Amino acid sequence: GSKRDYFTSRDTADSLITTISALGKDREKGKTFAIEPFKRNLIESITKDRDLVVMGYSGSDDFDISPLLKELTSVKRIIWIDHDSDSEIEDYYQYKPLEPSKLSMLTKLSKLDTMLLELASKSTIEVFKVNTNTINFVKGKLAKIFHVSFSNLKESISKTRKSFKQFMEKYHVKKSESFKYRLAHEIYRELGDIESAERTALAGKELAAKENNDINKVYFTSVLGLLSLNKGEMAKALDQFNETLELTNELNMGNEKIGVLINIGEHYRKKGNLKSAFKYILEASDLISEDTPDLLKYSIFNSLGALYRANGDIPNVTKYFKMALEIAEKMGDLFRKSLIYNNLAGVYFSQGRLDPALKYASEALKIDELLGDLDDMASNLNTIGNIYKIAGQYSKALNYLERAYNIAEKIKKSKVKSLAANSIGAIYFALGKLDLALRMYNEAYEIRKKLEDVSGQATSLNNIGLIYRARRDYKTANEMFNQSIEIAERIGEKTHLGVRYSNRASIFEATKDFEKALEGYKKALAIEKSQQNLHGVATQLMNIGGILGDLGRYEDCIKNYTKALNIMEELKIKPGIARALNNLGSVHYKFYRNFEKAISLLERSLEIYQNINDPQMMNLTRQNLAHIKQQYEIQKEKK
Repeated sequence: GSKRDYFTSRDTADSLITTISALGKDREKGKTFAIEPFKRNLIESITKDRDLVVMGYSGSDDFDISPLLKELTSVKRIIWIDHDSDSEIEDYYQYKPLEPSKLSMLTKLSKLDTMLLELASKSTIEVFKVNTNTINFVKGKLAKIFHVSFSNLKESISKTRKSFKQFMEKYHVKKSESFKYRLAHEIYRELGDIESAERTALAGKELAAKENNDINKVYFTSVLGLLSLNKGEMAKALDQFNETLELTNELNMGNEKIGVLINIGEHYRKKGNLKSAFKYILEASDLISEDTPDLLKYSIFNSLGALYRANGDIPNVTKYFKMALEIAEKMGDLFRKSLIYNNLAGVYFSQGRLDPALKYASEALKIDELLGDLDDMASNLNTIGNIYKIAGQYSKALNYLERAYNIAEKIKKSKVKSLAANSIGAIYFALGKLDLALRMYNEAYEIRKKLEDVSGQATSLNNIGLIYRARRDYKTANEMFNQSIEIAERIGEKTHLGVRYSNRASIFEATKDFEKALEGYKKALAIEKSQQNLHGVATQLMNIGGILGDLGRYEDCIKNYTKALNIMEELKIKPGIARALNNLGSVHYKFYRNFEKAISLLERSLEIYQNINDPQMMNLTRQNLAHIKQQYEIQKEKK
């Protein structure tokens, strides 16, 4: 993690692999330095039959290196250089293996000796320790081996070791108590220990009030609001943000005011109140100046992108997300770069453009795995799972979605868990497993109610309506669809509104009210066109085609199906292609008795359903094919 090679005075920032701040992030206790699966092959390859020298590490700090060393099974030997301030000392030790029962009896050894003895006892690695003055050892021993003088190395620290407490007393003794709690809060928050982060923030706020420290009072009030927001305690979060806003106005704190306006906007966005969310985010945007930190600019642009996405303004969505991406790249901030990649993936996904969506989501996932960021990893796994779901690759989709669900459950991210549960339910629905689908949809709905996620509740109601429609309980299904539409229109959310109008229209279709069904599908088509959602447009064209067929307008029916097929083929959405082919085949048989064309189209459709492993549609298409082929044979015999 060092940005400088102190032996050669060489700048090593460009080759820096990771930093202490990243090493402990979102890892399990005791796993801080553990090797991630994607790094394991590389690490094993470069350490095989090599000597590992550890120098400049105390073996006793908070970031424990021992789990990493215990995973290095292919290294030949480990040599630990243990620094001693005495320039005359140079002692060499080799650790001999001990039985586990004897190891547990050694209670008086130092942490370092215990770790090295465990390494020697657990594997075939030879383990040595050199107790010496590091600089003298480098100059006197290593210089001769490497034929380098290391003349630039100088003793720049006191011969007497200072403890961490002594160091802090010398350099930070004047810091306030609330400042110390601020540092503690940030450490706990970065490590994902939310309970301790909240405890230190509450204590810090009390201390800041006693000290009349306005800056820290604003800081702690704001972070407590964010903690409440992330836990889904919406009313409490808003109270804390409003308190922070009053403080920033009283103290004339410009940047802090921008930050809290963004937080209030995000609060309203999560509740589905887009009008209020826009009000606060745009107010924050109006306060931007040349001196505004890049991080605040990033947050404003990202929030505006999310808001425009929710109300369906696609040009502004991509504009603001790309503005945020430029700032993230300028800051060199991989976490935020990953977030924007995921947002852009969502935009392309909502338009049915699966290839660019998968590209951005996969790039985001690579960054998250590199950084060990479980929070964003869960979100990106969910996005990729949904892309594969739409592409009809249900096995791949379930794999990604179940990983997202398990991570979200582990790190207590209810929002992502609800998204994954909803998507898993959609796959079970597509596979005809209605009971499992309903269970997952209900789980997502209950989580969203607790989070006061109104937009999410609308999605869940719509999906639960699909289950009742499949069970032919049209009255209950219609009630669910109506509630979903009412919520979406009330909060001004257009992203999925077309689908919901379409679902309600399908109830009229099922009950033979074709004129009302046609009206509903046309409204859905207009919404999808306004959203530039090609997948949605193709779906509604197929729905309209079906109604036109029922009304006897066969040529118009075929035109709509053909347009839908062309779009689905352009988007490479296999389930949509199969459905369009299936519909066209049925029309050519039912209305024109064109057996050969119908059989050809249905066989192409069946091949795709087999490819994506959709058993429900495979069985239905086989039955239709068998019936048409039988009728074709009868027709030929008559001739």
